[in-house]
Amino acid sequence: MKKLTALLIAALILLSNYIVYAEPPQISAPAAILIDAESGRILYTKHADTKMYPASTTKIMTGLLASEYENLEDKVTASNNVLTIEKGSSSIYINPGEILTMRQLLYALMLESANDAALVIAEHLGGSVDGFAGIMNERAKSLGAVNTNFVNPNGLHNDNHYTTAMDLALIAREGMKNPIFREIVGTFHYEIPATNKQEARNYITNSNKMIWTVNNSAKYEHAIGIKTGYTTKAQHCLVGGAKKDGTELISVVLGDGKDFMYPDTIALFEYGFANYKKLELLKKDMIVTTINVENGDRKLNLLSSEDFAITGKEAEIDEIQKARTIKLKEDIKAPVKKGDVIGTVTYSVDDQVQKSIELVAEEDVASTKLIDKISETNKKINWWRVALVAFILFLLWRTIVTYQKLKRRRRGVFLDKRRRY
Repeated sequence: MKKLTALLIAALILLSNYIVYAEPPQISAPAAILIDAESGRILYTKHADTKMYPASTTKIMTGLLASEYENLEDKVTASNNVLTIEKGSSSIYINPGEILTMRQLLYALMLESANDAALVIAEHLGGSVDGFAGIMNERAKSLGAVNTNFVNPNGLHNDNHYTTAMDLALIAREGMKNPIFREIVGTFHYEIPATNKQEARNYITNSNKMIWTVNNSAKYEHAIGIKTGYTTKAQHCLVGGAKKDGTELISVVLGDGKDFMYPDTIALFEYGFANYKKLELLKKDMIVTTINVENGDRKLNLLSSEDFAITGKEAEIDEIQKARTIKLKEDIKAPVKKGDVIGTVTYSVDDQVQKSIELVAEEDVASTKLIDKISETNKKINWWRVALVAFILFLLWRTIVTYQKLKRRRRGVFLDKRRRY
């Protein structure tokens, strides 16, 4: 009996290390969200539209805009304003007049969460902090982040500087589409070589411990980024990215406790990966539907112009397929050419349009109308060749006629001469 009890206890201990999140996890953070990075589909939400202070997760927008800068090797000179950065906040202690490249500033911004690097970037790209904040807000609105207002590039507290979990997810999703941004937020360590003012900085380390390669108590094997944040009023914030088996997710937790930020994020990812996967809905050249073509000599198969998959639950696939809508062009008449775009198929999930895919003709469809047949025949005839052949035949005919005339003329001269003699 004791042996059986011991075995049961051991089994329970082993099972406890492999939590399967069949149901949405209980998240400590007051605001959180989990989305599919490719489609933007919301997989989990908790007060995701509540306005919150973002702290240094603000730097995701700053980093996105800097990543799009034309030449990251451009040298930037720090102004005296670096001395105004809040004492004790994250920085790399940039000196006035110090020269760094945009790339070095980006790594300092996204890894070390350097507030002074954020200021130098803002002044270089926007002319001033206020000017850059305007650029940040304009870009946020363009991404659908309509509940966000930035007043600085670093997230140092300001009552009028706020966002939401939903908006941060949208901004992070856009950032992860940029290969430079993506590479930087997934980097563990970086070194800035000596500048005109300081020796090499070999301590630039990512504040996101989920991607650490050493001292990895919070490491998550599927993590690929993105950014942490903390202020007294914002509390602990983390925008995370993770990828597994082709599915990429983005999570946001805002206002969390120190001991819950990483567990909450990992719980969200585990829930997402356990319950959602890539559902292949279309393959390129797959027949989507078949239609009749007015005046056509046959029915026409419409093919998908590309592959399409969406992150979802296996049980949803039939429902998603049934909910798709097909829209055809008006007045589809023969003749139709292979590859012509005839319409679109649109997939929606949770009442949100995910994507519209063009539908193309599988083959040519000829018209049964006599006038169209004549027109089609005319199109198939290579008229310049016909004209060339006709011209050659004309020249040949003229040559023969001319030859015969000459021949008759010579014969007439010959007969004339015979009569004289």
